[in-house]
Amino acid sequence: MSNAPDRKYVKTKFEGVFYRLSPKRDPRTGEADRVYCFWYADHAGKGHWKTVGRHSKGTRPQTARNTRANFLTELAKGVNPVEHGKITVGQAVEAYHTWAESEGKHIAKHYSQYAAHLRSKIQATPIAQVTPGLLSALKKELMETPAYRKAADEAGKYKMLAGQTVNNIFNFMRAAVYRAIATGAWNGANPFATKRGGPWQLVKVNNARLRFFSPDEAKILLADLEVRNPQLHDMALLSLRTGLRVTEIFKLRGQDVDAHASILYVIEKGGQRTALRVPDDIASMLRGYDRAPGEPIFQSTETGKALIKTPAAFRFAVKRLKLNPTNGDSLYAVTFHTFRHTFASWLAQSGKVSLQELMKLMRHKNINMTLRYAHLMPGQESEKLSIIDGLLA
Repeated sequence: MSNAPDRKYVKTKFEGVFYRLSPKRDPRTGEADRVYCFWYADHAGKGHWKTVGRHSKGTRPQTARNTRANFLTELAKGVNPVEHGKITVGQAVEAYHTWAESEGKHIAKHYSQYAAHLRSKIQATPIAQVTPGLLSALKKELMETPAYRKAADEAGKYKMLAGQTVNNIFNFMRAAVYRAIATGAWNGANPFATKRGGPWQLVKVNNARLRFFSPDEAKILLADLEVRNPQLHDMALLSLRTGLRVTEIFKLRGQDVDAHASILYVIEKGGQRTALRVPDDIASMLRGYDRAPGEPIFQSTETGKALIKTPAAFRFAVKRLKLNPTNGDSLYAVTFHTFRHTFASWLAQSGKVSLQELMKLMRHKNINMTLRYAHLMPGQESEKLSIIDGLLA
């Protein structure tokens, strides 16, 4: 151990595990904080010290022992775990981007958001140096970043990045680091992960869309799309009639349509494939595209490949028909997701579907997601409230 720094290392009961006293005090005890570390020899037999963590931050001798054991296991495989500490956020993101594209995952939007707003600021930062303080500072900076100029009649004003967009960027980087952990490129904790009450939190946003179409609005929008963009009309009708998410529609292939049984095989969020019964005419409509088994049903007119974002024709149609609120409130803005929201809202209003049945039809993972539609369900609130009046009388 002749290569040890000029510090006093105190041996613990675990082999190769030591601690040294820090000039800083443990805020809980007032005593000198202990910094745990371990010693190891590299492939050339040269000794090194590796710091694990502070006692005040929760590190214990057992933690250092386990860390050392994992470290030596990697070393025995011919991998130098020290190199893992040098991988940057940018390297993890680019590796994840390449892998995700090869797997057909729809990450183009989030990657472009990362590239436009944060890549230049964090790509060269080693994952090991990403701290809650750094992330909070970047979050604050993003929240104050102008996204784009408004129309010419409002020159000089900017629309700021939405909170959900900021969260999308950080969630994208979190997924990239988890991928780096899965492949062994990084063997530490994921600094982008959040914990309840932890020092790093995402933006608190209320992005629950409140707008859903009236039957007349849905009809005029569908009629407009049918004339100007028949494929987009079919996508919209599919979402309105079945509640499919736009990303699920993008992933549909010829093999996913069983027109005889009126079943659609849908790849949900998270990659799980599920069988979904659809109306007969919808199954026939999809089958009418006559796609090969692995061919996307809905394709870009420019590339012939699967769509990765809603065509601009949808936005133009909404603007042309003046379906958006004049005050610009985003919670009432019309997006393609409004079709799915309308599907659920109309079912809730019908009085023929229970909350549990709606949850199943929407394929929600928990009832809290479905409860947002509970206020639309016809009830007997007035009669129930009259119970109190009767007691008082």
